[in-house]
Amino acid sequence: MLHSIGTVTRLGELTTAMLVGVLLTTESSAPPETAATATETAMAVAIVDSFAVALPDGEPMTALDSLEAERELAPAAMRRPLETYLARFSDDRVLVRRISRAVLREAGRQQVPPSLITAVLLTENTTLRPEAASSVGAQGLMQVMPFHAGARLCNSDDLVDVDSNICHGTLILARNLRATPTSTAALLRYNGCVRGTNTPNCNRYPAIVLARASRVRHEILAAAMPVQLAQR
Repeated sequence: MLHSIGTVTRLGELTTAMLVGVLLTTESSAPPETAATATETAMAVAIVDSFAVALPDGEPMTALDSLEAERELAPAAMRRPLETYLARFSDDRVLVRRISRAVLREAGRQQVPPSLITAVLLTENTTLRPEAASSVGAQGLMQVMPFHAGARLCNSDDLVDVDSNICHGTLILARNLRATPTSTAALLRYNGCVRGTNTPNCNRYPAIVLARASRVRHEILAAAMPVQLAQR
């Protein structure tokens, strides 16, 4: 229950996916940064969970609390707030609805926070164009490389298809979160950032994604929590 979420949640009780929004503050293995990048990263860390949502007992919601709260929300409670957020990036309501449903479905199946999936998707494809292709061949909403296509879980190798692309993208993200010690490492791997040489300033990618994930989570909780609390 949401009112039972305390400010002393033990780290051992949280999964890797639930910790993704706060790991950035404790990582020691991140790549070297320039002074400017370090400042931007610090600013991003500061807003990852800077918002406050009041709990029923009047205590402020911490970063860990907000991740737990998102995990506890039913997909039905998140669907409309997520659609509202995505609608800022596309006027195609049918597309926005399909993206939202695919994000929530894969979040549940692959145990990755919807806010993080959405943040990666929007960072990779801000205009929400399913047919988008990069100069190196990455395709679709989550910019998946063709050699990843065909995962059994996703039931299709069509990376232009909304459902298939989000399934593949989330699968890659979930595997990276399990295979790496930090969220920054996982996101750098997703982005294909190797020593920062393939794409200029790609070491900024994790901070950008995590800051955006915080904004998405903020809006989902602000819209959905009153509904959830009224049902308890």
